[in-house]
Amino acid sequence: MLKRDDAFKTVVKFSTPIVENGKSSLSIGTGFFLAKDDSHLFLITANHVVRKFNANTVVSMAGKSNNVINVTLNQLKTAVNIISHPTADVSAITINIAFFNSLNAAVMIYSPSLIDTNRINSISRDEELTSIGFPNGLGIGALFEPFSFRSYPASNIVKNVQLDNGYVSDVFFLENASCGGYSGCPVIDLGYRVTGLMTQTSNTYIYGVMHGTMSDNTGGKMAVVTPAYYILQII
Repeated sequence: MLKRDDAFKTVVKFSTPIVENGKSSLSIGTGFFLAKDDSHLFLITANHVVRKFNANTVVSMAGKSNNVINVTLNQLKTAVNIISHPTADVSAITINIAFFNSLNAAVMIYSPSLIDTNRINSISRDEELTSIGFPNGLGIGALFEPFSFRSYPASNIVKNVQLDNGYVSDVFFLENASCGGYSGCPVIDLGYRVTGLMTQTSNTYIYGVMHGTMSDNTGGKMAVVTPAYYILQII
Protein backbone atom coordinates (compact mmCIF):
# COMPACT_ATOMS: atom_id res chain seq x y z
CA MET A 1 0.00 0.00 0.00
CA LEU A 2 1.36 3.41 -1.04
CA LYS A 3 0.57 6.68 0.69
CA ARG A 4 0.00 9.68 -1.56
CA ASP A 5 3.17 11.26 -0.20
CA ASP A 6 5.11 8.22 -1.49
CA ALA A 7 3.18 7.61 -4.71
CA PHE A 8 4.54 10.76 -6.34
CA LYS A 9 7.92 8.97 -6.57
CA THR A 10 6.44 6.51 -9.07
CA VAL A 11 6.17 9.02 -11.92
CA VAL A 12 8.51 10.78 -14.33
CA LYS A 13 8.07 13.92 -16.40
CA PHE A 14 8.79 13.93 -20.14
CA SER A 15 9.83 17.28 -21.64
CA THR A 16 10.25 17.50 -25.40
CA PRO A 17 11.27 20.79 -27.07
CA ILE A 18 9.31 21.36 -30.28
CA VAL A 19 9.48 24.00 -33.00
CA GLU A 20 6.27 24.42 -34.99
CA ASN A 21 5.60 27.23 -37.44
CA GLY A 22 8.70 28.99 -36.20
CA LYS A 23 7.54 28.93 -32.56
CA SER A 24 9.28 26.99 -29.79
CA SER A 25 7.34 25.10 -27.12
CA LEU A 26 7.62 22.16 -24.77
CA SER A 27 5.53 19.01 -25.08
CA ILE A 28 4.94 17.69 -21.55
CA GLY A 29 3.81 14.22 -20.53
CA THR A 30 3.96 11.84 -17.60
CA GLY A 31 5.08 8.22 -17.33
CA PHE A 32 5.67 5.60 -14.67
CA PHE A 33 8.05 2.69 -14.14
CA LEU A 34 6.87 -0.91 -14.32
CA ALA A 35 9.14 -3.97 -13.99
CA LYS A 36 8.04 -7.18 -15.69
CA ASP A 37 10.86 -9.04 -13.90
CA ASP A 38 14.46 -8.44 -12.80
CA SER A 39 15.68 -7.99 -16.38
CA HIS A 40 12.77 -6.11 -17.98
CA LEU A 41 12.07 -2.55 -16.85
CA PHE A 42 9.70 -0.24 -18.72
CA LEU A 43 8.44 3.31 -18.67
CA ILE A 44 4.73 3.32 -19.42
CA THR A 45 3.06 6.37 -20.93
CA ALA A 46 0.47 7.42 -23.50
CA ASN A 47 1.25 6.77 -27.14
CA HIS A 48 0.33 10.35 -28.07
CA VAL A 49 3.09 11.51 -25.68
CA VAL A 50 5.59 9.18 -27.36
CA ARG A 51 4.71 10.55 -30.80
CA LYS A 52 6.22 13.91 -29.81
CA PHE A 53 9.54 12.46 -28.61
CA ASN A 54 12.79 13.51 -30.29
CA ALA A 55 16.52 13.35 -29.62
CA ASN A 56 16.20 16.18 -27.07
CA THR A 57 13.48 14.62 -24.89
CA VAL A 58 14.39 14.84 -21.19
CA VAL A 59 13.14 12.53 -18.43
CA SER A 60 12.90 14.02 -14.90
CA MET A 61 12.58 11.77 -11.85
CA ALA A 62 12.92 11.86 -8.06
CA GLY A 63 16.34 11.74 -6.42
CA LYS A 64 17.20 10.48 -2.95
CA SER A 65 16.78 13.90 -1.31
CA ASN A 66 13.66 14.75 -3.29
CA ASN A 67 15.91 16.57 -5.73
CA VAL A 68 15.36 16.30 -9.47
CA ILE A 69 17.36 13.93 -11.67
CA ASN A 70 17.32 14.90 -15.35
CA VAL A 71 18.55 12.59 -18.11
CA THR A 72 17.87 12.40 -21.80
CA LEU A 73 15.48 9.70 -22.90
CA ASN A 74 18.13 8.39 -25.30
CA GLN A 75 20.44 7.75 -22.32
CA LEU A 76 17.73 6.03 -20.32
CA LYS A 77 16.15 3.75 -22.90
CA THR A 78 17.65 0.81 -24.74
CA ALA A 79 17.99 0.60 -28.53
CA VAL A 80 14.82 -1.51 -28.63
CA ASN A 81 11.99 0.28 -30.42
CA ILE A 82 9.26 1.75 -28.23
CA ILE A 83 6.32 -0.66 -28.17
CA SER A 84 2.98 1.04 -28.81
CA HIS A 85 -0.39 -0.66 -28.69
CA PRO A 86 -1.93 -0.81 -32.18
CA THR A 87 -5.27 0.71 -31.15
CA ALA A 88 -5.06 1.94 -27.53
CA ASP A 89 -3.26 5.09 -26.36
CA VAL A 90 -0.49 3.38 -24.40
CA SER A 91 3.22 2.68 -25.01
CA ALA A 92 6.07 0.89 -23.25
CA ILE A 93 9.68 2.15 -23.35
CA THR A 94 12.36 -0.45 -22.57
CA ILE A 95 14.82 0.94 -20.01
CA ASN A 96 18.58 0.40 -19.81
CA ILE A 97 18.68 -1.13 -16.33
CA ALA A 98 22.42 -0.64 -15.80
CA PHE A 99 22.17 3.07 -16.60
CA PHE A 100 19.02 3.43 -14.51
CA ASN A 101 20.73 1.81 -11.49
CA SER A 102 23.69 4.20 -11.85
CA LEU A 103 21.38 7.17 -11.25
CA ASN A 104 20.72 6.17 -7.63
CA ALA A 105 17.19 7.50 -8.06
CA ALA A 106 14.44 7.32 -5.46
CA VAL A 107 11.73 6.21 -7.87
CA MET A 108 9.24 3.52 -6.91
CA ILE A 109 8.55 0.80 -9.46
CA TYR A 110 5.21 -0.90 -10.04
CA SER A 111 4.68 -4.58 -10.75
CA PRO A 112 2.28 -5.98 -13.39
CA SER A 113 0.64 -7.88 -10.52
CA LEU A 114 -1.03 -4.56 -9.60
CA ILE A 115 -3.00 -4.70 -12.87
CA ASP A 116 -6.08 -6.81 -12.17
CA THR A 117 -8.14 -7.14 -15.35
CA ASN A 118 -11.19 -8.51 -13.55
CA ARG A 119 -11.13 -5.63 -11.07
CA ILE A 120 -10.84 -3.08 -13.89
CA ASN A 121 -13.72 -4.66 -15.82
CA SER A 122 -15.93 -4.45 -12.74
CA ILE A 123 -14.82 -0.98 -11.69
CA SER A 124 -17.04 0.54 -9.01
CA ARG A 125 -18.28 4.13 -9.05
CA ASP A 126 -17.20 4.19 -5.39
CA GLU A 127 -13.51 3.61 -6.17
CA GLU A 128 -11.44 6.65 -5.20
CA LEU A 129 -8.75 6.89 -7.88
CA THR A 130 -5.62 9.04 -7.77
CA SER A 131 -3.86 10.53 -10.80
CA ILE A 132 -0.29 11.82 -10.45
CA GLY A 133 1.43 13.99 -13.03
CA PHE A 134 2.63 17.39 -14.19
CA PRO A 135 -0.24 19.71 -15.18
CA ASN A 136 0.99 22.31 -17.66
CA GLY A 137 4.54 21.24 -16.77
CA LEU A 138 4.27 22.19 -13.09
CA GLY A 139 5.79 19.95 -10.42
CA ILE A 140 9.48 20.30 -11.23
CA GLY A 141 11.46 23.05 -9.52
CA ALA A 142 14.14 22.91 -6.87
CA LEU A 143 12.38 19.75 -5.66
CA PHE A 144 10.50 16.93 -7.37
CA GLU A 145 6.84 17.61 -6.51
CA PRO A 146 4.32 16.31 -9.05
CA PHE A 147 0.65 17.06 -8.57
CA SER A 148 -2.05 14.56 -7.64
CA PHE A 149 -5.83 14.68 -7.86
CA ARG A 150 -8.54 12.31 -6.68
CA SER A 151 -11.68 11.45 -8.56
CA TYR A 152 -14.38 8.81 -8.87
CA PRO A 153 -15.23 6.87 -12.03
CA ALA A 154 -18.02 8.43 -14.06
CA SER A 155 -18.51 5.18 -15.99
CA ASN A 156 -17.71 1.53 -16.15
CA ILE A 157 -15.63 0.28 -19.10
CA VAL A 158 -17.01 1.66 -22.36
CA LYS A 159 -16.11 -0.54 -25.34
CA ASN A 160 -14.54 0.55 -28.64
CA VAL A 161 -14.61 4.31 -28.21
CA GLN A 162 -13.32 6.42 -31.10
CA LEU A 163 -10.76 8.83 -29.63
CA ASP A 164 -8.72 11.65 -31.08
CA ASN A 165 -5.59 10.75 -33.08
CA GLY A 166 -7.28 7.63 -34.43
CA TYR A 167 -7.34 5.48 -31.29
CA VAL A 168 -10.22 3.02 -30.93
CA SER A 169 -10.22 1.24 -27.59
CA ASP A 170 -11.99 0.52 -24.35
CA VAL A 171 -11.90 3.49 -21.97
CA PHE A 172 -13.47 4.64 -18.75
CA PHE A 173 -14.23 8.16 -17.57
CA LEU A 174 -13.54 10.10 -14.38
CA GLU A 175 -15.88 12.70 -12.90
CA ASN A 176 -13.10 15.32 -12.84
CA ALA A 177 -11.30 16.58 -15.93
CA SER A 178 -7.62 16.08 -16.63
CA CYS A 179 -5.38 18.82 -18.05
CA GLY A 180 -2.31 19.09 -20.24
CA GLY A 181 0.77 17.38 -18.79
CA TYR A 182 -1.14 14.56 -17.08
CA SER A 183 -1.20 12.51 -20.30
CA GLY A 184 0.37 9.10 -19.68
CA CYS A 185 0.11 9.30 -15.91
CA PRO A 186 -0.97 6.34 -13.76
CA VAL A 187 -4.55 6.25 -12.49
CA ILE A 188 -4.41 4.17 -9.33
CA ASP A 189 -6.38 3.02 -6.33
CA LEU A 190 -3.96 3.53 -3.46
CA GLY A 191 -5.95 1.13 -1.31
CA TYR A 192 -6.92 3.41 1.55
CA ARG A 193 -9.34 6.13 2.56
CA VAL A 194 -8.71 9.09 4.85
CA THR A 195 -11.77 9.88 6.98
CA GLY A 196 -10.20 11.23 10.14
CA LEU A 197 -8.11 8.05 10.34
CA MET A 198 -6.32 6.32 7.47
CA THR A 199 -8.05 3.01 6.76
CA GLN A 200 -6.62 0.38 4.44
CA THR A 201 -9.31 -1.07 2.19
CA SER A 202 -7.23 -3.08 -0.30
CA ASN A 203 -3.85 -3.30 -1.97
CA THR A 204 -2.70 -0.65 -4.43
CA TYR A 205 -4.01 -1.29 -7.96
CA ILE A 206 -3.28 0.34 -11.31
CA TYR A 207 -6.54 1.03 -13.12
CA GLY A 208 -5.36 2.94 -16.14
CA VAL A 209 -3.23 5.41 -18.07
CA MET A 210 -4.50 8.95 -18.54
CA HIS A 211 -5.50 9.73 -22.12
CA GLY A 212 -6.92 13.23 -21.76
CA THR A 213 -10.13 15.19 -21.37
CA MET A 214 -13.49 14.89 -23.11
CA SER A 215 -15.32 18.21 -23.38
CA ASP A 216 -18.17 19.80 -25.30
CA ASN A 217 -19.60 23.24 -26.02
CA THR A 218 -21.60 23.26 -22.77
CA GLY A 219 -18.38 23.44 -20.76
CA GLY A 220 -18.75 19.92 -19.40
CA LYS A 221 -15.51 17.99 -18.98
CA MET A 222 -14.46 14.50 -17.85
CA ALA A 223 -11.12 12.70 -17.89
CA VAL A 224 -10.68 9.80 -20.34
CA VAL A 225 -8.60 6.84 -19.12
CA THR A 226 -7.12 3.92 -21.06
CA PRO A 227 -7.62 0.72 -19.00
CA ALA A 228 -4.38 -0.70 -17.64
CA TYR A 229 -5.01 -4.17 -19.06
CA TYR A 230 -3.70 -2.85 -22.40
CA ILE A 231 -0.27 -2.52 -20.74
CA LEU A 232 -0.16 -6.29 -20.27
CA GLN A 233 -0.57 -6.72 -24.04
CA ILE A 234 2.64 -4.80 -24.90
CA ILE A 235 5.20 -5.73 -22.23
